Amino acid sequence: MDLQENTPPGGQALESEDRRHFMAQAGIAASALALGGMGTAMAAVPASLRTVPSASGRASLRVGMLLPDAPAYPLMGAQLMEGAQAYVAQAAGPALQFLPVVYGNRPSQAEQAAAELLARTGVDVLGGFVCANTAAQWEPLLAQHGVPLLVGDAGANALAPTARSAWVVRNSLAYWQTAWATGRWAAKALGPRAIVATAPADSAFDHLPAFERGFASAGGRVQDMVFTSAPNGTSRLDTLAQKISQTRPDFVYVLASGADAAAFRQFWTASGIASQLPLVAAGMLGEDLARSPRVAGQVWAARTHAGNHPAPAARASALPTPFHLLGFEMAQRMHAAAAQGGGQARGLALAQAMASAALQTPRGEVRIDPSTGETVAPIHLQGLHQGPATAAIALPAAAAAACQGLCDVLTSRALGTYLAT
Repeated sequence: MDLQENTPPGGQALESEDRRHFMAQAGIAASALALGGMGTAMAAVPASLRTVPSASGRASLRVGMLLPDAPAYPLMGAQLMEGAQAYVAQAAGPALQFLPVVYGNRPSQAEQAAAELLARTGVDVLGGFVCANTAAQWEPLLAQHGVPLLVGDAGANALAPTARSAWVVRNSLAYWQTAWATGRWAAKALGPRAIVATAPADSAFDHLPAFERGFASAGGRVQDMVFTSAPNGTSRLDTLAQKISQTRPDFVYVLASGADAAAFRQFWTASGIASQLPLVAAGMLGEDLARSPRVAGQVWAARTHAGNHPAPAARASALPTPFHLLGFEMAQRMHAAAAQGGGQARGLALAQAMASAALQTPRGEVRIDPSTGETVAPIHLQGLHQGPATAAIALPAAAAAACQGLCDVLTSRALGTYLAT
């Protein structure tokens, strides 16, 4: 497999925006962590965003957190840390102490930041919003220092079997599994003919073919795929409207994030199409719509966090974004691993403890499939047009045994970090 950095269709890999933009948005002081030899300084998150040690004054687990400077979601890093703090603030037992750093937005920058953290600090475990498939290439570095890595990401790509490492554990939002399960449901519930609309930044990851193949496995057929915008940002939503008028699909499935998601949402209501056919929204658009008090037309939002589960450790409302939820679960998984080893587990033993922990989180039980390394978590569809009191529809998880061979062909075509570039 060619482990290349993500290049959006028709363009070069995106450069990181001015890191001061992230600082201003997240309320983080522009202090830099001097980690000599790096091409770009990593920005240190100040004490106000770090976890306080236990009452005894001793932190049981020292965590280096790798946070992206994400142009489309500049608050991502701060929200990941806020979610982690939300868990640690109410957890008993072993304490976690975080050293967060902002690395940029490319896999190579994340690896460089990890190497500097391991060389300059005494962290026991690394965590970060990084590409899970490229992180497997860090194995020699992690093994040299005896420090495992917990990846927290959206899960837009399937894990490549050849990119597995005992030193790397993944806790994801399971977006590709959600897309596959949604395709199966949509073919049966909405009809066999669909148009797929996708933003360029969302199109090169496995969650797109996962939907298409799940849809086909239940008798569906994608009539057309339309980009919502050109690589230079020019809108192509008029083309989508024409395709809908010409082909009369049973529904539209859309994957979009950032500015593309905001533009699609405005278009869908203003065009009048919302009154004509259903919309199935996935990825970040689905998450955004699910938090909206009003949605025009028949809209289904596919997501792993339905918001209606009893939360044993924190109210769902305290975790308002997917990034808060992900940070919460990462801290919970590290804490569970530390507790399992009496606070003493390190190295591969700590990695194994993180991988084996079955968590009860605000989205239900979250565990890791030992045969694939994939996150197994509840998947839901919310009918936003049905009112907030309507229970979400639970969909079967797309475990490897349930994919009927379809998972084998998902090959992680883009190996950048989804939502970070």
